[in-house]
Amino acid sequence: MDQLRRMREMQYAYHKKFFHGLYLFLVLVIGCLLWDSPVSLAVVPLLVITAGTQSCFYLHFVDFARIHARFVESRLNKVLGKGTLVGSEIEDLYFYPIDAPKIGGFVPSVSLRFFSFFTLHWVALWLGLATFALWRLLPMMDSCGRHYLSLLGLWGGLNLIYLVWFFYKAQDRHAVASFLKKSS
Repeated sequence: MDQLRRMREMQYAYHKKFFHGLYLFLVLVIGCLLWDSPVSLAVVPLLVITAGTQSCFYLHFVDFARIHARFVESRLNKVLGKGTLVGSEIEDLYFYPIDAPKIGGFVPSVSLRFFSFFTLHWVALWLGLATFALWRLLPMMDSCGRHYLSLLGLWGGLNLIYLVWFFYKAQDRHAVASFLKKSS
């Protein structure tokens, strides 16, 4: 039971970090947009990319805690001889199936649930703020704007490609699930 409690606490802690991170990045982005200098506007797209990657990092820990909690619940249910602990099953139904392929918090393989909508909402908001910053910034940049956009596109593209690959392939999730299966 102690392991299950620890996993649920970990899940809560990383949810909390996720939301604090979102708010922090949002305040930083709005501050940079209000400052309206070339440097502050150039920082906005980098903050947006970092906010997305950081959010996925926290989701990675939440997923780990869910996988481990599911395992612990399963073992406890076997010992108890009944399906008393059903938190993992409820989470799969309410949030997203933990075993479904996903991209960050977006799960394309199931109907649009609120969790996926919430992810799309923040992606649209972040992209809108970054686009606005670039719209204000690029007229101030002359010829170096092209280089900045190239580097920004490369950095954003590399982050996106890695996150799509990481979450869709789910190598870590499968390794942990396999380890837990062997240990039972």
